[in-house]
Amino acid sequence: MMSFREIFEKSVDFIDEKRKYIVTASISILGIIALIVVLFASSDELSVGKESSNLIKSIENRKYAIATNYYNDLEKDFSKAKMKRFNKSVSKKLNKVLLTNGDKYISGQIGKEHYSGLINMINSLDEVTVDLKKIIDQAQRVAEMYKEENLTYDIATAYINSASSLNGIGDELNSYKQVIKVINDSRNIYESSVKNQEIKKYHEAIEGYDKVLEEDKKYYNYAQKAKNQCIEDMHEYYIEKSKEVNTLGNYEEALQYIEYLKPYYIDDEEIQKLEKEYKTNLELYTLTAEDILNIIVTKSGKDKDVLSLTSFQQMIDNEKYYYVEVYQYDKLIDELLVEAKTKKIYSYRDSNKDYKVNYSDGYFKVIEDGSIIFAISEGESKFLLENKLSDKNNKYKSISKIDIDKVDSYVNGETNINELLGKAKNSYYYFAINRGLFKKKEMYAVNMYDKKIYSISKDGLSNY
Repeated sequence: MMSFREIFEKSVDFIDEKRKYIVTASISILGIIALIVVLFASSDELSVGKESSNLIKSIENRKYAIATNYYNDLEKDFSKAKMKRFNKSVSKKLNKVLLTNGDKYISGQIGKEHYSGLINMINSLDEVTVDLKKIIDQAQRVAEMYKEENLTYDIATAYINSASSLNGIGDELNSYKQVIKVINDSRNIYESSVKNQEIKKYHEAIEGYDKVLEEDKKYYNYAQKAKNQCIEDMHEYYIEKSKEVNTLGNYEEALQYIEYLKPYYIDDEEIQKLEKEYKTNLELYTLTAEDILNIIVTKSGKDKDVLSLTSFQQMIDNEKYYYVEVYQYDKLIDELLVEAKTKKIYSYRDSNKDYKVNYSDGYFKVIEDGSIIFAISEGESKFLLENKLSDKNNKYKSISKIDIDKVDSYVNGETNINELLGKAKNSYYYFAINRGLFKKKEMYAVNMYDKKIYSISKDGLSNY
């Protein structure tokens, strides 16, 4: 029986003798094994590629429910390693699809719903990823396209908003979104300024043009050109407007127009002259509510604490007045006109209304056409009566003004002045003529608005 050593030596001799054949056979066997491995791997990769293409086809055709079910089924059937390869294949293809559809949406070939649906589909595939850097680059291009007016604001913002919802994108697109918004706001301000310029609101237009962004070069240049035109056009226009409102007593508004002009016409003598005039008017003829209340309290002697008022200014015959409603404990007790220049006050009085005040400097009323007329003073009415008596050679000792409630007593009580004049009684001054001792006094009425003179007797009222 051969020993182990003898067997080993003979084996070595055999291998040595048959070395060529053994090496050749070994290489062949290894090649066959490698080929089997390659064929198996290739078959697996072909399967992953085919199935990823099927998924992409469904996604491109917007068959999202089918795509989702297909993906879920594969996830159950594939091993983790194969699913990983599948997701990698899908991610690579989806990158191209997403970028292509982004370009289509930007160019208007597909709508917002189409593009957003694609993004929502991609987000639902948890293990699938896209190249976010390429999306960021696309967003940057969108911002540049909007800036160059190659894209509308609605499309640009809708793209950014949709792309921002991609999983993992975070706040990466916010800067481009902000660029688009800021440029859009600047252009909206420009458009608003153009409209203000068209309706001659030059100050407002200039304020807007100054806010147009310099980096938006095209519109910035437009704004600067338009601003210069505003400065040229507003000179004459604002001067005329200031004169117009000054005539209406709106001195603060008149000064405001001058203020609009001053930064651009520093040495303009007319502007300087008008500014001085308007400031003087403002100082002399402007009354605050407190000023008016103090005038009323001084003239009436009423307690300031129980009075309140509402007022607004108006011009009458190119003079500035304040129309005032005076309240005492919330009850209307008088309607006044306060003259800004003289500080005189006039109470409302006509056939329908008489507040029976005794502190006003005169009276006024509103006639049918809406204009205001003032009553003549008591002194003027007496002067008119005296002249009339003189013209008619009507001798008398004295003339005295009397209150309306005493008129009847001078006419033997047979005449009721309220019945004679009715509501019109409030529009007259009444005078008694003294002809001497033991002679009956004669009664006269002078209309405070039309200056007509009437004699009053037991038979009634008659022209004198």
